[in-house]
Amino acid sequence: MKIAPSLLAAPLTKLSDALKTMVPGETDFLHLDVMDGHFVPQLSYGEAICEAISRETRVPLDVHLMVQKPEIEVPKYFNMKPHYISFHYETTSFPIRLAQSIRGQGIKAALAINPVTPIEAIIDLIPYFDMFLIMSIEPGFYGQSFLENSYDRIARFSKLRNEYCTRTGNEVLIEVDGGVTDKNIRSLKEVGVDICVAGSFVFKSDDPGQRVRQLKALCQ
Repeated sequence: MKIAPSLLAAPLTKLSDALKTMVPGETDFLHLDVMDGHFVPQLSYGEAICEAISRETRVPLDVHLMVQKPEIEVPKYFNMKPHYISFHYETTSFPIRLAQSIRGQGIKAALAINPVTPIEAIIDLIPYFDMFLIMSIEPGFYGQSFLENSYDRIARFSKLRNEYCTRTGNEVLIEVDGGVTDKNIRSLKEVGVDICVAGSFVFKSDDPGQRVRQLKALCQ
């Protein structure tokens, strides 16, 4: 299990301090939530802040675009070379083409899916992505509780993912985002999750680094 702390949960005026608590090799990824105020109601930081963050850390970046027009927004993040760029299935009619453009930059392409979108909608897209981000809360609303039906959704998708990976030898990871804590991370691993995004649990504490270590220890 890899952990991707969500920097959105850190105090905005203390992002630099929060970054210092994230140790390369211990923190697997930094999850950056980009919100445009259209696809989701909230507005967060964009490419300028993300690029500044990339210069201040050696932890690989996991950029999650919650934006209405990903074809326009995605290329803005190419220069900073994040490990992953994810966009939402619900926001585009051309997910394969967009994934190919991301991969063409040497960046891994990820597809995010909302809780109300059937898992079956993305099955045929498995060969075109390196990772699938299954939302376990409604995107754009901070501080929500984990949606319990997410376990079944993840397990069903994991079964299909495993069949594809066994058949082809390719690696496709599953990431989950929303309401991840020490109470559910073991269950998430059991249903097939490879990467957990953790926001409040990590950054709403006096020692964010210790919270990352705690989550990883629970999955060993």
